[in-house]
Amino acid sequence: MSKFEPKLPPGFDWRTITPDDSPMGLPDVEASPVYRDLGSAKLEEGDPAFDFDLPLYDFSEGTRVETGRRFRLQSVAANRPVALIFGSYT
Repeated sequence: MSKFEPKLPPGFDWRTITPDDSPMGLPDVEASPVYRDLGSAKLEEGDPAFDFDLPLYDFSEGTRVETGRRFRLQSVAANRPVALIFGSYT
């Protein structure tokens, strides 16, 4: 077994989670240097974050309402420290 082969439970068949029309299966993705590179961090602690610009919404009434304002990371980070938290709450 190569070091890049996925470690799957005995008897697990990756085809059960791969669409029939998929050009690649899980072993192909796991073995691909391109896909392995996508999962590798390119930033180090202290590196500047990439700038982004997003619309701001008001959720105070329980629904999304456009405010017409925008959030741009670079303009906020220029004035004070900013913490970015990435996660899934599902």
